[in-house]
Amino acid sequence: MSHSGQMTHYTIRIHGGVDDTLSEWFGPMKIERGADADGQPIATLSGDVADQAALVGLVRHLHGLGIVLLSVERDVS
Repeated sequence: MSHSGQMTHYTIRIHGGVDDTLSEWFGPMKIERGADADGQPIATLSGDVADQAALVGLVRHLHGLGIVLLSVERDVS
């Protein structure tokens, strides 16, 4: 996770799309819309997360909306 107050960059892939009203909730997260190999819609959220509690809050919010997570990856650089 982050050290010394540094943000950690994450990429979260979800099944389905994210409409514009939801995109406002995600704040500074970048949202890319696309499709998987079978043509099913997916969205990729990427951006900095303050800490593990913020990441868990984001994942719980997605789960509460019934959104299926495909992957959550910590970007290492």
